[in-house]
Amino acid sequence: MQPAELAVTLRRRTPWEATDLGLAMLQRWWRPVYAAHALILVPVALVLVTLGWALDAVWAAMLAFWWLEPLYDRVVLHVLSRAVFGEVATPRSVLASWRDWTGGMFGALTWDRIDFARSFNLPVRQLEGSRGRAARERRRVLGRRVRGQAVWLTVVWLHFELVLLWSASAMTELLLPAQLERTPGADEPFLGGLFEMLRTISPSDALVYAAVILFLEPFYVAAGFGLYLNRRTLLEGWDIEVALRRIAERHAAALLFAFLCLIPLFSNFAVAQEKNPKKEIAEVLKAREFGYYRDSAHWEPRDPSKPSESKGLDLSFLQAIGYALSKVAEVVLWSAAAAALAYALWWLARRLPQAYEPKAEAYRPPDALFGMELAPDRLPADVAAAAAALAREGKLREALSLLYRGALSELVHKRGVQLLASHTEGEAVRLAGMPYFALLVDAWRRCAYARRFPSASEIESLVSDYRGAFVMRSTPA
Repeated sequence: MQPAELAVTLRRRTPWEATDLGLAMLQRWWRPVYAAHALILVPVALVLVTLGWALDAVWAAMLAFWWLEPLYDRVVLHVLSRAVFGEVATPRSVLASWRDWTGGMFGALTWDRIDFARSFNLPVRQLEGSRGRAARERRRVLGRRVRGQAVWLTVVWLHFELVLLWSASAMTELLLPAQLERTPGADEPFLGGLFEMLRTISPSDALVYAAVILFLEPFYVAAGFGLYLNRRTLLEGWDIEVALRRIAERHAAALLFAFLCLIPLFSNFAVAQEKNPKKEIAEVLKAREFGYYRDSAHWEPRDPSKPSESKGLDLSFLQAIGYALSKVAEVVLWSAAAAALAYALWWLARRLPQAYEPKAEAYRPPDALFGMELAPDRLPADVAAAAAALAREGKLREALSLLYRGALSELVHKRGVQLLASHTEGEAVRLAGMPYFALLVDAWRRCAYARRFPSASEIESLVSDYRGAFVMRSTPA
């Protein structure tokens, strides 16, 4: 890397100006950067998503795609580093020089993967080729004053990534209003729900994530590369070197003439060097700066053990005043500390739970939930039989509604599930903790909100399962 060959203007910049320099470089060479980036990222994303879809583990494919981000970063840095020095790489040349940007991938995917200053430290390993202890020392020297900005760059980039992902998810919700709410499992509220969330990740979600990385990753790498160039400019004086080279190129003839004129001076200097070095050193050491001796005289008492008598004022009373003030200050400080401690105890006592809290009001089952009457006297004696009769008459919506009302009535009046009017249907599923109730709510929402009416066979299955879930359990053994 020769500073004189840089295609950007070097000057001393603040760290945030350096990140702007990286973004300006990406704006200038975005075509080759994104072409090479997509050439590597798109095939990897398609292969991983296809494997995840075939193995029913799309979440694992997304995790592997995220873990391989250093590979895509190296492609971006490879193109930018050569464009900065006047060589614009094409996708074909990037593939042909794959050994230049794949070296050290093991370290990049292991201990360097969780480095929060990854975009700033990447050029040390990829462009300088440093390894082991030398690389650590080099990163420490370069990041002495800018590592904080490099870490914040990673934090900001992660927030942009999350914003884009959330925006894509919100757009999906707007375009697909009939999409159903995903509810976690009932047996394991946290682990089951987490597993259910991972299992419901679709290939389209993985492709959206790949598109976000394809768009954002070059910005992250370019900003880190701008920080790296600015830090080397400050430490190694690249801007001064480039300026001197340009001056030399501009005034080469004048400098040659001045050199020829100074040749006699150099010859006189060579003659002067023929003097005796020891004598010259001795003459230099005679200077006052290298130490000297001086005679001085002053008065001292004959008997140092006896204090000298002074005829000045007696100021011993000042010592007594100082002692009294110190005692007063000590009392004031202890009083302030006691008052602060008492206030802290009073503040904590007000916020601690009281020993005798008022008893919570007993739960009263609501008369209606979600616009449905739940009183047992308003329901048939045999809900399952009545629903089956409605289904045979072709009244599938009414049959499903009756099953839903019967299930809610069973939960609040017989099972003791404390459902309130403020609860949503998803919260009711979680509080019930019954797989059958989750299936029933799912069918009702499709029918009520998406106008997707259940089939007669589905109603028969729900009626049969209703007897198993409620009627059989309610009958005494």
